Amino acid sequence: MVKELSLLELIDVMHKLTRLHYKILSTMERNMKRFRYTPLQFLAKRVGIKPNKLESIMDFLVRNKLVKKKQTDYIGYELTYKGLDCLAIKALSTLGAITKVGPKIGMGKEGDIWVAYLDNKPRIIKLFRISPKSFRRIKIHRHYYIPRSTHSWLELSIRSAYREFKALNLLYQYNVKVPRPIARKKHAIVMDYINGVELIKAKLEEPELILESIIKEIKRAYDIGIIHADLSEFNIMVTQEGEIYIFDWPQYITRSHPEASYYLQRDLNQITNYFARKYGISKQVIESIIDKYFKDTKQKS
Repeated sequence: MVKELSLLELIDVMHKLTRLHYKILSTMERNMKRFRYTPLQFLAKRVGIKPNKLESIMDFLVRNKLVKKKQTDYIGYELTYKGLDCLAIKALSTLGAITKVGPKIGMGKEGDIWVAYLDNKPRIIKLFRISPKSFRRIKIHRHYYIPRSTHSWLELSIRSAYREFKALNLLYQYNVKVPRPIARKKHAIVMDYINGVELIKAKLEEPELILESIIKEIKRAYDIGIIHADLSEFNIMVTQEGEIYIFDWPQYITRSHPEASYYLQRDLNQITNYFARKYGISKQVIESIIDKYFKDTKQKS
């Protein structure tokens, strides 16, 4: 198995890339819907270089794991996640969203989480990494994924980033406790750095208050028409001050979705079961908190 190039190592590779390299990578990305493996002849025509000269340039990109080469039937090249990373990071840097990339701090179902910086100010950069393996791990029905219509899982990662960024912008606009979205390019989202720990790792002194805060934010999101649809103790952050932030929204559904009630209830059950199990919060207390925010919703349904 080929060892994956880390993001920090990728930055070193990016220093060696020229405008021509980025033009080649961009051309491949723009044609992902047309080709899984972009033919050498097609690529040469688009970038204005003779095929034999371009092939030696492509060998450099292959050695640095930015593209993969295919030689059966025809010579063609497939953009890798690292190649897409180059395009996204360069675009975010040009936009002024980040100036450097720091350490990797986490992995989710659909992507990797890194610390990035704007000068010395920390931010979070999330790079989506949808793959056949991760796709099988995702339990919820993702109606926005249409694998049969695409040659590339990279396209699905870009789509996921778009959806999450869209959700974060709407939620943040209405004061739901989510990380502030800053920028999106390709499959990458930059957002505020939250100085806290995941709920699963937290030792809460006042768990009932935290539970109520979470239920309150679920209701706030619901009121503007959004349901997380995959909420758990793994995608809620708790700060030292006792503030909570909910993240990982690419799979969100709207309140008009035919299964909205099911997914809302599943989110509530997942969180309340966790607090009952870990902190011994009684069923009566849990029901009173939910009724405080969702009583009207229950009556309507």
